[in-house]
Amino acid sequence: MDKMEITEPVNLIKSVFVCNTFNFLFAAAKSCLFPFLTLYLRLLGLTATETGIIIGAKTISAFIFAPLWALCSAKFRKRRLVLMFSIFMMALTYLGLTLVMNVNHAATACPGDVPPGNMKGTLKELLQNIKTNRTDLLPTKTPLQLNQTGNITSQTKTSKSPLQPTDLPTTTTENEKKVNKIFDYGRKLLIELGLSKTDVDGLSNSDMIALFQDMLTQKNWQTTIRQSLSPEEMEEFFTFLDQAVDAINNGEIKVRKKIIKRSLKDTWENIKTNLKSLKTAWTVKITEAEVEGQIFLILLLTLVFGEVFASPVEKIADDAWFEFLEKIDNLEKYGKQRIFTSLAFIIFPIIVTVIVDNTTCLFSLRMHPISLHFYMFGGFLGLTFLVAFFYPTSCSEKRKYKTKITHALSLTCCKCEGLFYILTLLIVGAIYASYNNYLFWLIEDLHGKELTMGLCVSIANLAEIPMLFFSGPLVRKLGNGMAVCLSMTFLAGRTLFYSYLWTPWAVLPAEMTHAFTHTVMWYAVLSNPVFSSNPTVDRGVRSVFSSIYFGVGFSAGSILSGIIYDYYGVNILFRACAVIAISWCPIFVIMNRCCARPAVSEIKYTRLLTSEDVNSDSDDDWLEHALKTG
Repeated sequence: MDKMEITEPVNLIKSVFVCNTFNFLFAAAKSCLFPFLTLYLRLLGLTATETGIIIGAKTISAFIFAPLWALCSAKFRKRRLVLMFSIFMMALTYLGLTLVMNVNHAATACPGDVPPGNMKGTLKELLQNIKTNRTDLLPTKTPLQLNQTGNITSQTKTSKSPLQPTDLPTTTTENEKKVNKIFDYGRKLLIELGLSKTDVDGLSNSDMIALFQDMLTQKNWQTTIRQSLSPEEMEEFFTFLDQAVDAINNGEIKVRKKIIKRSLKDTWENIKTNLKSLKTAWTVKITEAEVEGQIFLILLLTLVFGEVFASPVEKIADDAWFEFLEKIDNLEKYGKQRIFTSLAFIIFPIIVTVIVDNTTCLFSLRMHPISLHFYMFGGFLGLTFLVAFFYPTSCSEKRKYKTKITHALSLTCCKCEGLFYILTLLIVGAIYASYNNYLFWLIEDLHGKELTMGLCVSIANLAEIPMLFFSGPLVRKLGNGMAVCLSMTFLAGRTLFYSYLWTPWAVLPAEMTHAFTHTVMWYAVLSNPVFSSNPTVDRGVRSVFSSIYFGVGFSAGSILSGIIYDYYGVNILFRACAVIAISWCPIFVIMNRCCARPAVSEIKYTRLLTSEDVNSDSDDDWLEHALKTG
């Protein structure tokens, strides 16, 4: 008996329900964590470059191993087993990341959640140490004075007396307002962190510098300061603090803004040092537990290794569902399960962010509220694991995966038009990685709440639903090439708008353009007659394009955007994305027209399909002509 024949009755309603439930729960799990993962990496003290390397590396890992696991599971007829194992490994990988918080104070001492008395006591101790051990904390060799340009200069090179409050006068006429404004930032911050106004008013400028110096040697205070100051305030404050501390300590301790934003060179040196000696390479002399200095390496290895086993969940589930429907000759139901995926991404990001914004130290367990993302992810993933027991699977020994992928590659990579679509998806995937990884960082810098971020995810996915009905008519009217160009134009406008974002809530209208930058783009690409043949080949083409977009493009974009973020800032990053997107439009339009197939080809095969309607006695033997010229 043919392996593709049905040997037992199939309950289609039950199978559809199980498939939809599986996709809904799995998407719910992802929507609770994955859009916010870079926030967690930033909370742990990673730079944009380090974050980009981690996201890019785990994406490459999934790109390589997901199809391999899918192929092996089908060949050995173990789809359900591999599917459930992958879900288990995904839970183990990402829930394991919460253990890193136990060795990093920034992720456990949640600002505003620790009882104010404890926070005040901690700052009180730091302040008392500064006042009683001034010489030890500030081993200065020269008293300092503000010169006429506002820079700190030395009066003498031989003095070894400790710094006194009068050493940093704030009465210089030219700089009085500027200096007072800078130190007002510090006083305001100390009050917000728990010190009384009386304590803060009693601080001299030099004491305040020493206090911040001591705070900046601890990662939890670094994170608190970064989240409490606006980008402009932080830039001005660290500019002054850099000059003051360099002069006070004569180069012994350097507190720079790169304590938060390190360069690519520092990151690379950090990786090499970790691998060789398991010691941290920092640009500032700080004392921490050795294991805390390995956070970047721990996260990198954990996510890359975890993705090796966790990546094939979606691929295996999709392949199994397609073959199940193909087996019962009901392929028209394929694809409808994605609606439930979108529905989950609309609902749950809002729910989880509302809870996080209104949770204090996670039920008094002294755990940062961001942990809730992981625990909700784990809960929904556990339900997904249970549903996977009943997920419909079908494995055909005669399935020719190699032939399917080879044919898809021939359609996409061996034709001029296909190559330009691949290049377009590569560029769009890299740009998508830029704002997917760092848009929430920008919102955080603007003091936006997580609810704003959750609404970004929900609105973007909600905008896709109506566009599913309008994408077809729009693409047919404009043509596939012009529809892609329209999507690139919207993408350029979207990223350019991000670069001028002035308030967190202003980002929400821009998320509605996701309908054009994503839905219309993909419909235009996949509906191109060049790539459409039959459902099986269409899935192969979709796999190739998805690999380019979510694999190569996204991973490369993550790494490059992290470098640009650290060197030039988030605004330059988004403006560069806008320039690249709009510059590619005319190139794509011109090359798409040059590579377009002659219209007569479509007429030939259309007439072949309707040959029964043609008069066989016709003098114009069009079939013979088609065979000769085809």
